[in-house]
Amino acid sequence: MDTSSAHHDHVDPAADASADPAADLSADLSAGHAADPSVDAFSRSASSPFADGYDLDAERAVLAHLIAEDDPDPADPLFSRYQLFLEREDALNHMRETHALRQGSDSLVRPHEAQEISRIGQLGSDGADRMRLHTRDAMRLFLGRSIAPGEQGHPMAGGRRVAASLRALWSLSGNDNPYADWKLIEIAERIAGIRRANELEQQHARQLLDAARDKGLEYSVLQSREPAQVSLGFGSPYGYMIVMLLVELDYLVRLVRSAVLRDLMSSTEGFRRIGSARHRCLSVFHFAVHCQRVLTRAELLPLSRIDFLPNADTAARQRVEAARALLGVLPRDVFTGAHEPRHSRRRVSRLSDAELRLLDTVPLSGDDAVADAAAAALVQ
Repeated sequence: MDTSSAHHDHVDPAADASADPAADLSADLSAGHAADPSVDAFSRSASSPFADGYDLDAERAVLAHLIAEDDPDPADPLFSRYQLFLEREDALNHMRETHALRQGSDSLVRPHEAQEISRIGQLGSDGADRMRLHTRDAMRLFLGRSIAPGEQGHPMAGGRRVAASLRALWSLSGNDNPYADWKLIEIAERIAGIRRANELEQQHARQLLDAARDKGLEYSVLQSREPAQVSLGFGSPYGYMIVMLLVELDYLVRLVRSAVLRDLMSSTEGFRRIGSARHRCLSVFHFAVHCQRVLTRAELLPLSRIDFLPNADTAARQRVEAARALLGVLPRDVFTGAHEPRHSRRRVSRLSDAELRLLDTVPLSGDDAVADAAAAALVQ
């Protein structure tokens, strides 16, 4: 057997996997200066990007007088360290450029492979989401109702408009608007409460129907021969929160009317239960639209947590007072971020202890007369 050939073809996979251009560059720099013992006298750090632990920041402080000069003196005893500093600074820049070119990926990833991550588009829907509604009660809640031209009355906010209002508040949360956060929390909690109440109503109707089935009545839940098919395509999770509220109300209406048809519930009771469920939905619908209209006024649109800080300018303080007068005193846990909306576009890093202490000291309530005056002056 020719053992020399086998030995020649052997490849160490561990050595191949550890190949790193940045490490090779660092090693080359160290080897290039090995002949000069004075160059090896430099600061080291365990967090250094170089294999020999070269501490660029510490060396910058030591060599500050040479770095500050336009033409450093070659006779300076630290001149060789200065030259090494320049080389290492260039090397670090090169390492960073390589890291950026690889999109921060593992060193084994080739640059052209890493570039693929920047070509991935944003996730989106193909528009196939649809809502199926069997009852006019639920469909009317989705459509809303406007006032006929020339007539008097009050419009009814519909699910489509409410979804748009919630999306606007969701967008404002991305501007670090604490009132948008608060109202998103409040609206989501109210919707959750309504869904729980509707679930209890569904359980009551199902119990009546199931009891009749146990006695021998075979039945099916009423449904439309031609249910409405509504294309959705909402751009925020809050739109789908409204959808779930409506489809559950739609099912509740079907259950109640199924019970009424089988004489398991009186018509009056069925009408009352359906009416109560509709009014619960309308209550939160109009509240959501009101909050959106207040916070998207041009005068209040720039409102953010920065406006609450002691060094805020007059315009910022007026925005805060106007929001307080129109929407109430902001809860402390919402202001500090301890209580967050179910869905938010706010993107902030974890606050330091000092920043949290600052937020805890910011006054959130004020003089009602001042707030009312600010609201009157700012929001006409």
